[in-house]
Amino acid sequence: MPDTLRTNIAESTQELVEATILQMPQNAPMMNLVTRKMIPKGNDSLEIPRANATATVETPTEGDDLVNSSQFDLTSTTITPTLRAIKYRISLNAQQYSKEDLVKMISEEMARAQGQDIDTDLTAEFANFASGNDVGSTNTDLALSVLRQARRLLQSTTVANGGPAPDPLFCVLAPIPVEDLFTNLGLQGVVSSNNPWIPTGLSETLVRRYGLPDDLVVGVKLFWDGYMTEDGSSDFICAMFAKRALWLAVSYDWDMKTFEESNFIGVILRSVALYNSGIGAYDTWGAQITADGA
Repeated sequence: MPDTLRTNIAESTQELVEATILQMPQNAPMMNLVTRKMIPKGNDSLEIPRANATATVETPTEGDDLVNSSQFDLTSTTITPTLRAIKYRISLNAQQYSKEDLVKMISEEMARAQGQDIDTDLTAEFANFASGNDVGSTNTDLALSVLRQARRLLQSTTVANGGPAPDPLFCVLAPIPVEDLFTNLGLQGVVSSNNPWIPTGLSETLVRRYGLPDDLVVGVKLFWDGYMTEDGSSDFICAMFAKRALWLAVSYDWDMKTFEESNFIGVILRSVALYNSGIGAYDTWGAQITADGA
């Protein structure tokens, strides 16, 4: 007799939860690149404090009193979680498959859906970084020089505006801007056997490695995110940012419960969570990157 979920799907709920949690980071990169904070019980939001003033070093004369002082002021950002829910129906026919197969397939899809929602939430924050750090141009292919400029802007952020942006820095791009960046770096193939387009040096090394180097020349880790969508101008809004710039505030992590209803022949899985994202520190710790999506 095959081991099916027909009679014990409820007993497999914990396995599904564990398998889903393990797979979520593999399905969506953003949750690994930001600061994640659990909201304590009894609180309906997360308050993230930050300094709103800077200290000044003085050079007093020997024996004189200090006449100036620096005031330590605080401000904060509040992130309020939003309720999320997935209702997933498993038909009677699907339950005839083995327990292992069902756990694998269901957890994969749940991990994708949950991970995509978190990714979409976080990448939407890219447009909220300081406008003075915007780089790239609409309908223009992404080039390495744009990433170089973004890094320079983050590193040269003034102290009064929270800078320089702290390490680690990450860059997240949609697949088409990644392809355009490859092209800009020389990953175009060979024009002819006698006249190769790819010159020796950096471009040749990139081609041999079949991908971008870990540090991407400008010293920033690069990630691609296939869940990003184009804006109204057929561009992608990508970003380079400090890990401490973006926050994921979680009040209630994804759970999973099973139900049976008389009007559906099968079992219903319901998964619920409470979370939201936001720029928790300084908006100057991120740079919006506009890149052509065509």
